[in-house]
Amino acid sequence: MTTITSSLAEGRAFSRKGFTLTELIIALTLTVLLSGALFSAFGFVMRSSFAIANYADMTSDGRRGLEVFARDVREARDLVAFSETSLTLYLARPGETPFEVAYRYNPNAETFEREEGGETRVLMSAVQDDFRFSRFNILQEPTNNNLETKQIHLNLSMLKRVIAQDTSEKVISARYIMRNKHVAQ
Repeated sequence: MTTITSSLAEGRAFSRKGFTLTELIIALTLTVLLSGALFSAFGFVMRSSFAIANYADMTSDGRRGLEVFARDVREARDLVAFSETSLTLYLARPGETPFEVAYRYNPNAETFEREEGGETRVLMSAVQDDFRFSRFNILQEPTNNNLETKQIHLNLSMLKRVIAQDTSEKVISARYIMRNKHVAQ
């Protein structure tokens, strides 16, 4: 018959092959801290990515809207109506029937809109309350007279929310000359 005996020294050697409770707690604490740091960095990168995407969207919306507005102002033969938040232009393009185009700021929808023939098109969204049209004469002086108006100045800012934070803002300020409008000096 064979008997197996183990000594106390062999038992101690066997128990040293595993991790102690203290070592496990330290390893788990380090793992939690590193995971938290990684998730925090990932969240920061995601917020930054959304902010950059929104800013790019605002830039392209602004550029497209300003191109349409600039084309109409440059081609306008006359200024029909004017206020700080809206204006109506009279356009007479060669080979086309003359028509009116209205531009306005809609504070409820926070949009800059173009209306032609009863059809409204949104040119820019997320436009803030500081929207303002100004008009100037041929000498670049402010005027209140539609007949003297030769330049239209547009001032607006756009702001989009990214994950409940205002992280993107784009300010636009531009002046356009009404090239086809004749004014007396």
